[in-house]
Amino acid sequence: MEGRAARGAQPWGKLVRMEAGSSSEVLLVNRECTVGRRKGCDLSFPANKLVSGDHCKIVQDANSGEVWLEDMSTNGTVINMSKLVKKQMHPLQSGDVIYFVYRKNEPEQNIAYIYQSIPQEPSSVQDNTGYASILYLFFLFFLDKDYGLPGLPDSGFTEAGDPAKVAVGTLVQKGTTEGPKIDKMEESLTCIICQDLLYDCVSLQPCMHTFCAACYSGWMERSSLCPTCRCPVDRIRKNHILNNLVEAYLLQHPEKCRSKEDLKSMDMRNKITQDMLQPKIERSFSDEEGSSDYLFELSDNDSDTSDINQPFVMCRQCPGYRKDVIPGPYVSGMASEEHTVKPLGEGPSTSSNTAGAVQEYTCPPQGSHVTCTCCLQPMPDRRNELANHPFSAQQCTACHLPFCHMYWGCQRTGCQGCLARFSELNLTEKCLDGVLNSNTYESDVLQNYLASRGLTWKELLRDSLLALQQGTFHLSDYRITGNTVLCHCCGLRAFKELAYKYRQNIPASELPAAVTSRPDCYWGRNCRTQVKAHHAMKFNHICEQTRFKN
Repeated sequence: MEGRAARGAQPWGKLVRMEAGSSSEVLLVNRECTVGRRKGCDLSFPANKLVSGDHCKIVQDANSGEVWLEDMSTNGTVINMSKLVKKQMHPLQSGDVIYFVYRKNEPEQNIAYIYQSIPQEPSSVQDNTGYASILYLFFLFFLDKDYGLPGLPDSGFTEAGDPAKVAVGTLVQKGTTEGPKIDKMEESLTCIICQDLLYDCVSLQPCMHTFCAACYSGWMERSSLCPTCRCPVDRIRKNHILNNLVEAYLLQHPEKCRSKEDLKSMDMRNKITQDMLQPKIERSFSDEEGSSDYLFELSDNDSDTSDINQPFVMCRQCPGYRKDVIPGPYVSGMASEEHTVKPLGEGPSTSSNTAGAVQEYTCPPQGSHVTCTCCLQPMPDRRNELANHPFSAQQCTACHLPFCHMYWGCQRTGCQGCLARFSELNLTEKCLDGVLNSNTYESDVLQNYLASRGLTWKELLRDSLLALQQGTFHLSDYRITGNTVLCHCCGLRAFKELAYKYRQNIPASELPAAVTSRPDCYWGRNCRTQVKAHHAMKFNHICEQTRFKN
């Protein structure tokens, strides 16, 4: 990758690489900056064939200062998860995420940058006043003073080019007496979800947008993208600095405090009790509506200050567990006959084979716990003890993530069995949508074949597992059999492999002539263009790659 900038010129923006462990950035100096594979571009990727020679250009209007991105590529450019096609223009705002290469099924191929605008110097008195307002909030919170700070030197902030010094107290007094500045501060401390002042706020990484913990707890169950910029979220972190700013602001404006009932409700809805990795929704069918989004992928908390042996939500097999203090938002069981919601663990279990020994178990003092990846509730860590138990496994054999469905029944709303033996997984009818390498045409051919014979995905899975047992079919993970305990995501991945083998073994005489008359694609099953309908209809992709195979 190459980047260049003209010497002596002042940059008006920059592109920051979104990659773990990378801090590279490209300054935008010219009014028109180009991106592409060609070596003369301002941002060049000469060795990446997924980038066009002249991929796109970023232009700043000399009069208005507005910034636009114009796509000039073959594969398109993605901005905040919205795709631009050739010759299409899109305005850029600071914080926008730009994907020059976006591959949903091959995220390691993605090339993503965050656009950030750079304010032009010299800065104005108004900017200094706003900065002093922020300093005032810090001083107020930590030192509990009004305006002046005894003992500080008289030096203050000076406007560029102005030799006169402005005292800190003067700037603070000006910033706190003018109405627009207070409104600007309130706007900066407002959550865009609830449109109220932030409460127990968290910041998302890498985009660093901030929300109330309770507000984002509800959002993250539906999407793994940032509500503001639609950037994929890698991590959620508590923002203690902003929390301090909000508290300091409320000391000066107590009328803006939330009611006690509102705060209590937000505490009950808050599921982010510690710094953690973002629960990433497994969207196997589509990134839009109608996806299978009731399963999470959440890694264990890796905070240095956390203690996984002391769960914040008490395990229901711990000695001190009380059924009457379980908060309402965690309950997903069905209503009882009196139409009252049962506490967590007392509602109907999603597992019909919960062993009696599991139900009678009591956690030892300071016993280790794990968090269910699906419902985010703690359970005793008995993975080694139950490794060979046929009905009470606690983790997926493939990904080793913990799930509570087979242990005592998952209580998450909409969970249809997040952990089960492969032959018993409930993959639902949607598992056939795009099942063959996201190729809609080939997947429809398979669905029509099954429908014409009165078969469903269950019969496909049953016949494929029988062929797997007989050695006719093979999976990339040799450990997987019909009795292997898998989570929904890993089971769906293995099912797609079996579905491909099943479609590959359908005799040509049983398929329509329009399907069998197509020539094979050079790239076979590895073709990246097969997701496009016109290409999928023209070429057969149920075959192996023959071009550039080595």
